[in-house]
Amino acid sequence: MLTLLLIAVCCFTTYSFILQAAPKNYQHDIKDVDLELSFLPDEFLRTEKEYAYMFLEAESEWIGEQYENEFELHFFRPDGQEVSLHDLNQLVGGQITDFDKAEKTKPYTVSFSDSDSIYTLLVTRNTAKHTQTEEAIQGTLPVLCLVVLLGSIISAFFYSWYMTAPIKKVSKLSKQMADMDFSELYSAGRTDEIGVLTNSLNTLSRKLEVTLSELQEANQKLQADIDMERRLEKQRVEFFAAASHELKTPITIIKGQLQGMLYQVGRYKDRETYLAQSLEITDTLGKIVQELLTISRLDTPGYTYKKSNLNLSNLIIDCITALDDLFMQKDLTVEQSIPPEIYILGDMQLLQKVLDNLLGNAAVYSGAGNQVLIKLWKDTETTTLTIENTGAHIPDEAISKLFEPFYRVDQSRNRQTGGTGLGLYIVKTILDLHGAKIEIANTIQGVIVSIQF
Repeated sequence: MLTLLLIAVCCFTTYSFILQAAPKNYQHDIKDVDLELSFLPDEFLRTEKEYAYMFLEAESEWIGEQYENEFELHFFRPDGQEVSLHDLNQLVGGQITDFDKAEKTKPYTVSFSDSDSIYTLLVTRNTAKHTQTEEAIQGTLPVLCLVVLLGSIISAFFYSWYMTAPIKKVSKLSKQMADMDFSELYSAGRTDEIGVLTNSLNTLSRKLEVTLSELQEANQKLQADIDMERRLEKQRVEFFAAASHELKTPITIIKGQLQGMLYQVGRYKDRETYLAQSLEITDTLGKIVQELLTISRLDTPGYTYKKSNLNLSNLIIDCITALDDLFMQKDLTVEQSIPPEIYILGDMQLLQKVLDNLLGNAAVYSGAGNQVLIKLWKDTETTTLTIENTGAHIPDEAISKLFEPFYRVDQSRNRQTGGTGLGLYIVKTILDLHGAKIEIANTIQGVIVSIQF
């Protein structure tokens, strides 16, 4: 409707200007009429005033027929007032001065045979007659109305589609963005305001997608850190609870033995025997404390080991040599396959602690007459060490718990059948610092420990 109104106003305003400015295309020259009027004064001198109207009517009709109503005959009294051609005594309301600017013939003065009054006669253009141009323009009015209506409908549909089609797509895209879906982008291919809007929306969508992705990654990382912190806190609580229990038991034993010996109670009168036992328990306490200090040092944030290009072959051989007496006491056969000059990057003291612990476990938990098989080899990217002790077995449900602090397969926690329960935990911590992997598994012959550097 707005389009119809705008086009109609523009068209009909233009139409009116054209109609008003259309030239008056007359077929006859007024000079031709001027020649016809030159004989009339003589005719009126021979006519009485009473019958003049018949002459004027006949002359007016003849001019109309002769010149296709392009001219009009006017008759004026001596005072300049126009009278009717049908009755000279009747005024028509006009003045001769009304035609000063009109296209007309020269005025002719006439008088009648029976009157001395002087009348004026002249002919003017008939302004009421439409020209052919005006008629042609007016004839186009119905067609113009139809064209305006159809043009308005077509134009309205066209620019409504042109304007709203991208806006609908932009609206759809914005709804998807509101639903956190940034998978689609819309390219309008336009340089106007809508094109700028779509480009801005696409840029916003990409930035929101990147920001949301970064935020999700940050949230996931934060959640992972929180979960890790909770696990570490739980491990710390469990560790200190287990440490307290491990320290409390030998301290209680020592205290009981000392009180018994102090008060000479029963069997504790044999002080030499129980002093030796107390000393042995004290040594165990010292080992636990030493291992706790080692764990505390390894778990300190920012702790770094001393890296050096270490000859792992020589280090393993030295550790085996140091434990020869233990192997002989346990009647164990040591078989080794250790190529020379295999180097890794690591801390010699820490790795020596790892080897002492693993080789010591192999000796302690293997029965007499069994074997300890030690193999070392190097591949393209890894160096692998395996230590297998035959004649031993670990329950399957216990394997996954071996690296937990204070865990021992022997739940009785007998010092004769197990250590402090911190050895493998320390081993795992040291190897994690070196980026190495350790696995313990049962084999057909016994138990194997595999380390990959």
